[in-house]
Amino acid sequence: MNHASSRRATVTRAGALATAALAGIALATPASAAPTPDDRFAGRAAAGWLARQFVDGTHLQTDFGGTSYDDPGLTLDAILAFAAAKTNGARSRAAIEWLSEPATLGGYIGSGSESYAGAHAKLALTLQVTGQDARAFGGRDVIAELVALQGRSGRISDASQWGDYSNSFGQSFGAIALKRAGLTARANSASAFLANQACANGSVPIAFDTTPCVGDPDATALAIQAFAATDNTGAARKAGSWLSAYVKAAEQTNANTAGLAAAALDRVRMPAAARLARGTVLANQQGCATPFSRRAAIAYAVPYDAAAAPRATTQAILGLAGANLTTLTSRGSIDFAPTLSC
Repeated sequence: MNHASSRRATVTRAGALATAALAGIALATPASAAPTPDDRFAGRAAAGWLARQFVDGTHLQTDFGGTSYDDPGLTLDAILAFAAAKTNGARSRAAIEWLSEPATLGGYIGSGSESYAGAHAKLALTLQVTGQDARAFGGRDVIAELVALQGRSGRISDASQWGDYSNSFGQSFGAIALKRAGLTARANSASAFLANQACANGSVPIAFDTTPCVGDPDATALAIQAFAATDNTGAARKAGSWLSAYVKAAEQTNANTAGLAAAALDRVRMPAAARLARGTVLANQQGCATPFSRRAAIAYAVPYDAAAAPRATTQAILGLAGANLTTLTSRGSIDFAPTLSC
């Protein structure tokens, strides 16, 4: 990774194999399947690429039908990825400032009678990760607003004239954010509701109260993080067993799923499947033979899709770092965006 400070890492690719070296550090392979130095360096390079996709240095956009739209949710995903990779501190701070602007904040989490569960949950968690005050952000108490969306069942729901589109992703983020906020009883209630939504095999669907119950690997991976955060060991292990079998059986898991799965499987100590998932992420990372504009990006799948790469890269980085969302912090992050050196 090139920078004026002379920090330097080199990452090379040959098929699905990846190697990395940083001056002065020997890269011995550990006995466990936890993230290796190679994995972490690959994640740092990917985070550098992701930072360079920011518009005006402050946020990411999503392309839909040939039109680009500002995407606060994807920007939050990137901030979490930067924290996991311990990079891009300056970019994260600029993004947080952009998110605090009234128009951006209100449009994302809702304003007036509109209040969105998943947006509140992801924002609260990201603010906690970056050391911000989630009770006083942009003139809003994000934690109190999140609490107001939680019902007696533990479910965290949208309050909107357009209907309730809350799902297990927001529920998982919400349980973790509430736990980090010190609201243990509410976090446990959110986790218990999520566990009650699980299918008989332990997997977790995206939508609530669906029949038949069909688990989703991404939703299950985030649910494992929530279960682990709230000491719901039984639900975490059962979901982990399903996710482990899914990863081992899948002919090809996309990088989004692989990244989330690797981090989750680390939480429940299922190293063989976690290693397989990280291998999928590394196989999809763009190396020195690709154009510079996409070098170190992590493709959703093969062939490379430019529109899908930013979201795939954010979630893949979590897996390369083995991110524990309960303890994840941006403290100790470098300010700059590393560049893959070939």
